[in-house]
Amino acid sequence: MLEENEIKKRLKRMMVRRLELKVSPEEIKDDEPLFGEGLGLDSVESLELVVGIEEEFGIVIEETKRHKGKFLLGRYIG
Repeated sequence: MLEENEIKKRLKRMMVRRLELKVSPEEIKDDEPLFGEGLGLDSVESLELVVGIEEEFGIVIEETKRHKGKFLLGRYIG
C-alpha cells in the first residue's frame, strides 16, 4: 500500500506533466483548489486528470464518481 505522502507526490507530478501546468509539483499545496482561484482547471482538464489518475495508479474511477466532482483517491489506491 502506498503511503499518503507518496500518493500526493506522484499525483502532483502527474498533474504538472499531463496538464502542462506552469508550476512545479512542489508549488501545489495539498489543499489547493483545482478550479477557480486555485489551479484554474477547466472541465476538459478535469477529465484529463481523471484519465491520468487511472493510468498513474492503475485504477478505474466509476463514471458516477466522476460526475460528482469529488472522490477520495485513497479509496481507490491500495
